[in-house]
Amino acid sequence: MAIIKATLINSCAAILLRLWARHFAKKPRQTTSLAAFLGFVPHPKYLQSCLPLVNQRCPKRGRGRRVFAAALLAAAPAALFADKFEFKHALGDKSRIVSTTDQQVYRGGSVIQSSHILNRMASEVVEVRNGLATLNAVFDVAEEQIKKDGADTPLRWGESYSSVFERDRLGKISIDKKYFMPSARNVPLFPDRELKPGESWVSQGSEVFDLRHTFEIQDPFPVNFTAHNTYLGEKTRKNKTYKAFSISYNLIKSAEGFESAPRTYLSTPPRGRAREKTPAKPEIRRITGVSRQTLYWDDELGQIAAAEDEFELKFELEGGEIYTFAGTTTSEVIESDRMNREETVREVQKEIEKLNLADVTVKAVREGISISLDDIKFAADSAELLPSERVKLEKIAAILRKYPNRDILVAGHTALAGAAENLRVKLSEDRAAEVASYLLKEKVRAPERIITRGYGSSRPVASNATEEGKRKNRRVEITILEN
Repeated sequence: MAIIKATLINSCAAILLRLWARHFAKKPRQTTSLAAFLGFVPHPKYLQSCLPLVNQRCPKRGRGRRVFAAALLAAAPAALFADKFEFKHALGDKSRIVSTTDQQVYRGGSVIQSSHILNRMASEVVEVRNGLATLNAVFDVAEEQIKKDGADTPLRWGESYSSVFERDRLGKISIDKKYFMPSARNVPLFPDRELKPGESWVSQGSEVFDLRHTFEIQDPFPVNFTAHNTYLGEKTRKNKTYKAFSISYNLIKSAEGFESAPRTYLSTPPRGRAREKTPAKPEIRRITGVSRQTLYWDDELGQIAAAEDEFELKFELEGGEIYTFAGTTTSEVIESDRMNREETVREVQKEIEKLNLADVTVKAVREGISISLDDIKFAADSAELLPSERVKLEKIAAILRKYPNRDILVAGHTALAGAAENLRVKLSEDRAAEVASYLLKEKVRAPERIITRGYGSSRPVASNATEEGKRKNRRVEITILEN
């Protein structure tokens, strides 16, 4: 139907232009408005294609036809590029988005922390009905504390979130209040009409915060806002042209919103960390913030292709202290080829055998391809690699370089023995970070493309009742990620 409609418009435009050319040729001095004569202004591409016809009709009036051509093209922007924006959803659609944030934290006016944060989202459309899509999504967040000496360090895994939500064709999200992600909702939310460059509109959205570990607030904490949106027209990013939008909004939440927020005080929080049973976290009096975003729209996909955000978020505590989080975030869709896991497992296995690597196994997992370094040896109760393991890691690095477009997850595991679980988690994190740091020295990946995580003894692959089983459980797994 769209093709038929476009053909009819083109034909009508051509006919009307012929009539105008005749009219112009007979009465070159008449000031009849082109817009009034046509009743609309066709797309500039159609005007360009019709200019030879105009010139043919006015062979003896070169100045007149030049003036007419200029007027025709100058008039075009008045109705220029009116577009209607809608999300396209198809059953089985999968997308992967990676966002990176460079953030500084201030207490008062002093910087107390600088960090680099990576957020990886993978989603799939599992149902579509009447333009409403249901998406399953997983969000993995990792963070790197930037050292004062500028030394490269891998990203440490922070949290993993699962989510199920619905999104309609205009971008409105419906989601159960139990989910933390996506954190920004109804951004963008398009009007149900065409937009021209420079045109603005307002929409309602919310940002959702995870305040469990910082302020003991158990549930996702939403802050609503009014977004001011403007269609910017076409903009180029990384040598590709997109339709672009600016979106800005302010956040404000006063003390009343926090008094009713449910709190929990756990003796054993996630990841085995010890925590007080009694409230020890300060109360929040007020949250304020601002976000200034530029979104890049892919017409073909009917999705956001990339986004840039400059933000500032302030937490005012009951004692008067103010913590400010400020920084920039860049997000983009990752367009890498799907991994053929069976074939990749065979390739890696051949390399392991070729390099004569002992106690190294490979298998396909949900995240990608996992290379397990079983019984990897560190100094007792420490993260110091023994020299023999460094030789093994050099060979592993050679394998990883064969897959340069894939990010890497390094996960540490311990046996169930000795220290308390929270200490085993810390030890496994440190050992994973030590392996990742060695891979960085080998130039296997850039720092932002290696993530580390520690599981302690929570994921055994053998019984801890025997020494052989414990040996297998003391391992580091290096996963070549699907991205």
